[in-house]
Amino acid sequence: MMKNSKFIVLLVLIGLLFFIDPIYAGPGGAIAKGLFKTWWGKILMLLLVVILLPFIIYIKSVEFFKVKKTKKQLGQIGLKNKDFSWLNLEKNFSNIITRVYDAWSNENMSEVKEYVNHWYWQNQQSVHLDKWKSNNLKNICNLQEINKIRPLYLELTNNDNYEGSKIVISISGSIEDYLIDKETGKIIKGGIGFQNESHIWVMEYVEGKWLLDDIKNDDLSLAFAKMQNVIPENVLIAK
Repeated sequence: MMKNSKFIVLLVLIGLLFFIDPIYAGPGGAIAKGLFKTWWGKILMLLLVVILLPFIIYIKSVEFFKVKKTKKQLGQIGLKNKDFSWLNLEKNFSNIITRVYDAWSNENMSEVKEYVNHWYWQNQQSVHLDKWKSNNLKNICNLQEINKIRPLYLELTNNDNYEGSKIVISISGSIEDYLIDKETGKIIKGGIGFQNESHIWVMEYVEGKWLLDDIKNDDLSLAFAKMQNVIPENVLIAK
């Protein structure tokens, strides 16, 4: 279903490119501003909404009910271990997210060693930040505001302290993220200005602390929402 919808979107966008009035083509984003001002543009915009609306409603519904279910399960688990209570998790995750973005901005992942696991810290520092520095590039990464944190998937271990358990969360917020050449000032990737973005973060419970394990593309949000949470039978309170 996901692949089919993307194909439909692509066809509609191609149609827009062919039918849009040429007078809107110009510098400074004029195409984007006038994209749906023509007769053909309005028709195609309406078509796009009609085609995609059922799919959007489907995604939102699946994610809404999965988040609701996961929060309820975390509430029960939180009675045994407060580190899994959603109120505590939300506060904890918000702190970790803010600190990680600060570390990215400062190009120094050692600032968040206690908030990310060793693999992720090493991967970000050596594979990305150090490599950018050597190429005279700087990653400008700023978090203005966290809008939502939603639990999409829970994988609970059967250990007494739930060591190694994982929670997949969806994060949405106002974020500025771009790569710039220090010498020329040219933007290599991304763009200046805050944008509403969503990302998938995988959090792991290690020695009584939640650590960032990985960050995945937001396209996977529906896939995680459709996965059944893995919880040992003896953990949840029987009704």
